[in-house]
Amino acid sequence: MKLSSLCSLYVYLFTLMTATAQPAGREIADQSLEWFSITSNIQVSSKVTLMVEGQFRYAGAFQPSQNQARTALEIKLNDHLSIVPIAYVYTWNYRYGKQPAGFENHEHRIWHQVFYKHAWRKLRMDHRLRFEHRFIQSRTMDRGGDVAYNGYDNRQFRIRYRFMTRLPINNSEIGPRTWFLGFYDEVFISWGKSVTFHEPDQNRLFAGPGYQVDGKLSVLPGFLYQMLIKENGAKQENNLGVQVMFTYNFTLNKE
Repeated sequence: MKLSSLCSLYVYLFTLMTATAQPAGREIADQSLEWFSITSNIQVSSKVTLMVEGQFRYAGAFQPSQNQARTALEIKLNDHLSIVPIAYVYTWNYRYGKQPAGFENHEHRIWHQVFYKHAWRKLRMDHRLRFEHRFIQSRTMDRGGDVAYNGYDNRQFRIRYRFMTRLPINNSEIGPRTWFLGFYDEVFISWGKSVTFHEPDQNRLFAGPGYQVDGKLSVLPGFLYQMLIKENGAKQENNLGVQVMFTYNFTLNKE
């Protein structure tokens, strides 16, 4: 097995142990989730791709938890490696579930990414390392109960690594009219002035069957487990439910 595959296995086992660790005294909330995404990768040239994406996330029987509008410019360095030098996402964070936040805190987010893909036999694997600079809304309440808006001054940073693999079922490669199995594991670490918990604070595990309709459209539904530890480490969400990912790619490149 290749070194990159061994590293992926190591990271997976480490994050899986982190996800299942629930220290005594931490308040745990178990709830359902329903996540949907629509992603389009628009090939501008042989080296440049524009990504646009919408994320629609719910918890506890379709209670809105988070929505995102994301865009990025990806530069291909070779057949395996690409980078996103700069990208942007606006996030709507709602009050939801058994551990609701004090206020709705939306955020601006600047992010950068390194992406590496390779194959081992029929498996198609990729590694995504993303760094995020987050500007989160801050709000306070006075004695009269009025909420004061303080701007996007809660500054945080986050690094996240995702390993993803796809296995074609009815064809040797993933192409038009191909069924496949998809799996990913992603781990997060956050830091900043308001963050006092400095261990991995989020893990996402996903598995499900997908279908590549044609050269442009694919759909990947499946089961998602999300472990989310709050900023001070005293509260944790264990969210289990469904995630459905739609992808529609096309090209503007006429070369």
